[in-house]
Amino acid sequence: MPFQRQIDSASHAINNSFFDYYQHLVNCFDQSSNHSTFASHLFDPAHIIDSTYDAICYMIAYGWQHYQSMQHLLHNTIDVTSEIQHSIRLIDYGSGQGIATLAFMDYLAQNRVASTTALEVHLIEPSKISVGIAVLLIKKLAKVHGIAVSIHCQICTLGQASLPSPSTNKETFHLLSNIIDMHTVHEVIAELALQMKSCSNQNFLLATSHNTLDAQVGYHILRQEMDFVDHSYEDFRNVTCPVYDFDKLSWTSTTFKQRALIMQWGTS
Repeated sequence: MPFQRQIDSASHAINNSFFDYYQHLVNCFDQSSNHSTFASHLFDPAHIIDSTYDAICYMIAYGWQHYQSMQHLLHNTIDVTSEIQHSIRLIDYGSGQGIATLAFMDYLAQNRVASTTALEVHLIEPSKISVGIAVLLIKKLAKVHGIAVSIHCQICTLGQASLPSPSTNKETFHLLSNIIDMHTVHEVIAELALQMKSCSNQNFLLATSHNTLDAQVGYHILRQEMDFVDHSYEDFRNVTCPVYDFDKLSWTSTTFKQRALIMQWGTS
C-alpha cells in the first residue's frame, strides 16, 4: 500500500483515541515488505522528516511513547474539570505529527469536557509533511470528540517562529514534547521565553522528555530563561507502556525515565 494511503487509512480508523491510528498504522506496516529498511530510518529526532515513509517510521518508533509521556504529565498535573474553559489555546512547539496536541485532546475527552471546549491550535514545525499529517489527525480526532478546533501552522524552525498575537482565550498551554533535549532548541529557548512572557491571561508550560543528559541541560536553560513564572514544578517518574518492537515486529512493554516541567504565569 502506498505510504500516503497507509496514513489516510489509519486516520479513518480513529473511532475513540489516537491509539486507533497508531495501532492501524503498525498493522499496515507489519503487512508491508519494508522491514529491512525500517531500522535505517530511526534517525536523530532532530532530523527534519521529508517523506511519508520517514513519517510512518518515526511514528511507529516513537509515537506511542511520546503520547504516553504527555498523557502521564497531563493526568498527574492538570485538572481541566476544576474550572472548565470553553476556549483554550494550544501552542505545540516542534509539533511533528501533532502527538502532544492529540494527547491533550484525548485528555479532554477522558475528562468528559471535550464537547464543551473549543481549541485554537498553533503548530510550529519545519517539516511540511509532518504538519500535513498533524492537521489531518487533529481534524479527525476533533470530529470524533466533538471539539470545535481551528488550526494555525508555521512551517519553520523554532528560531524562526513568532508566537501568535494576544488571545481572547483565558488559558494558553505551551506544549514542548520531547524537544527539550535538542541542541538546536537550547539555542532558541531565550528568544522563545521572551515571547512567552508577553502572552496574555493564564499560561501553562508543559515540557516532557526522557531524562537524558541533554534534556537536563535543556531544562536548566528553560528554568533560567523563564524566571518570570509564578509557579514551577518538576516531575520525575518511571513510565511503563506498550510499544511496537520494530526488530521483532511485535508488541512489547518498555519502561523509561520521564522528566517533566510544569510552569504557570499570567493573570486570571
